Amino acid sequence: KVEVNQSDFTFAAADGFRLAVYEGKLLEPVSEAMEFIIPARALQEVGRLIGTDDTAVEFTVTPAGTHALFNIGNVEIVSQLMPGSFPNFRSLIPAEYKNRVLVQNSDFSRAVKTSSIFARDGSGILRIQIMNDEDGGKLSISSRAEEVGDNQGEIDGGVEGDVDEESRIAFNSKYLAEVLDVLGEGEVAFEMTSASSPGVVRATGKEGYTHVVMPMFVQW
Repeated sequence: KVEVNQSDFTFAAADGFRLAVYEGKLLEPVSEAMEFIIPARALQEVGRLIGTDDTAVEFTVTPAGTHALFNIGNVEIVSQLMPGSFPNFRSLIPAEYKNRVLVQNSDFSRAVKTSSIFARDGSGILRIQIMNDEDGGKLSISSRAEEVGDNQGEIDGGVEGDVDEESRIAFNSKYLAEVLDVLGEGEVAFEMTSASSPGVVRATGKEGYTHVVMPMFVQW
């Protein structure tokens, strides 16, 4: 879903297991607010054409509200818009958290990818435990495979909130790894409320990025 209002824009995508939201500023304000649903494939093609350049993208919606037009340099992409309504994605983002951990994404991503190798034989389950002791805050990432064994890694991080035995949550390893890949280098914030509530990952140095991942229910 794309929302445009004055000088702001919001992109949101969801698949039932995760939600990604990006909020940014337009180069020029619009006179009329609009929102529409566009196939992900069309935006992927736009992203491919942009690459890593700071290329300006101009987009418009036809008066009938059936198509969107994207102009990137001398290339124009036309995409049919999707009918129907998009879920209220803002209500899916937890308004508060019990624990928040600040870690380097390179460390987090490496630990998740290592555990993912073991998680493949364990229904893709990856367990995360937040710890805080005299040595400082840590994030424990583990997975289990019956025929291979267990894998556990720990990374240092700054922990906020009261840590107890309930400061743990499980995810599908593939979903979490893909989120971290998108955020790139730098510090990320991992937020959680309970084992049954969605987890949130944000890039602290990149305002506007919010990723929500639904938990998996496991025996601890």
